[in-house]
Amino acid sequence: MNDSSSTIADVTSVAAVSTASSSTAATPRRPAVRLRTLRRDDYPALIEILRRTWYSEWSGGQKADSDCSRRLAEADFHSCLARSSEATVAVLHGRPVGVILARVDINVPKRLCLLPNRHHRHIIRTLFPLLFSTAGRSGIAEMLRINRVDRRLIRGAKNRYDAEVTLFLVDERIRGGGVGGFLFDDLLERFRRVGVRRYYLFTDTGCNVGFYTRRGLTHRREEKVEWDDGGSTVFYLEEGTV
Repeated sequence: MNDSSSTIADVTSVAAVSTASSSTAATPRRPAVRLRTLRRDDYPALIEILRRTWYSEWSGGQKADSDCSRRLAEADFHSCLARSSEATVAVLHGRPVGVILARVDINVPKRLCLLPNRHHRHIIRTLFPLLFSTAGRSGIAEMLRINRVDRRLIRGAKNRYDAEVTLFLVDERIRGGGVGGFLFDDLLERFRRVGVRRYYLFTDTGCNVGFYTRRGLTHRREEKVEWDDGGSTVFYLEEGTV
């Protein structure tokens, strides 16, 4: 992928998957869906899906206005891009309806994805205005808290894995159409081609955890977090093999 269409951190190199090879993996159930490399002009549609899925009504225990929820979703999206080396989007009737991002450490050492890049700069610009509102500050604090949970879950286990699935997102309005399975199976096939044997991802009880269980992933570690509003979330480190 060249810079005009790449969503990957500037310091990484990408083994892109051609549209032709992805198309051969299509299932009869969803012939209209095709997979292709993620482009920059896909960002707004995917950020909106992310906003509706996790940021539409709530931010850090505060009622989030549309600007706050959009900025939190945009920062989350770019945070995932900043540490990814693979990016594939599912397109239905000409519009993005899902995306899967991953980092293959066999080709791209994780330390390189931690270096400052354009995605990190974008995150700072996006979140800065939220420092001046209660909901914005609470939303940022909660994002940082979740990041700390993820770091605790993976602590001491990073060297076990060849790759990470950094974001897996499907438009909830078509969730029953097999798009998620199409995207995930395509990624696993690419993992096989480059020699990935064991991979991981983070998920929680606010997501479709059963999807990963049905595909044979294992709850390797978990941590329960109690929120100020009385609710709770269980976060998981999921481990899969190829």
